[in-house]
Amino acid sequence: MDRKQQLGNVAFGGAWSEQIADDEALEAAMRRLDGAVIDTLAEDLRGDPELEAALALAAGAHPKGAMLASAWGRALGQPNGGLRYAELKRIATALRMGIGARLQAHNEGERRCNYDR
Repeated sequence: MDRKQQLGNVAFGGAWSEQIADDEALEAAMRRLDGAVIDTLAEDLRGDPELEAALALAAGAHPKGAMLASAWGRALGQPNGGLRYAELKRIATALRMGIGARLQAHNEGERRCNYDR
């Protein structure tokens, strides 16, 4: 059973249970982007559908997401691996900072739930 379905089965659920699933997906997207920063040193990630989906999700949650997504696309095309890495790292950091409150709230809530066990 996937996480979204598990949370949907909670009888007293509501909007908070949907938010948990969204925040978990957002955290997974940011992990993929963080991984891509390193992966791009050895691989050409242009056109990677998983990476594009992660970028779309993260950019959609950021107030300046469209601008950062556009910069990400340009950075992927940078032929110099070191410059490409530095620019993608800068953009991933900017994305994380812009959506950090959601990720931090999710992680704090997850830690509270783990203490209850």
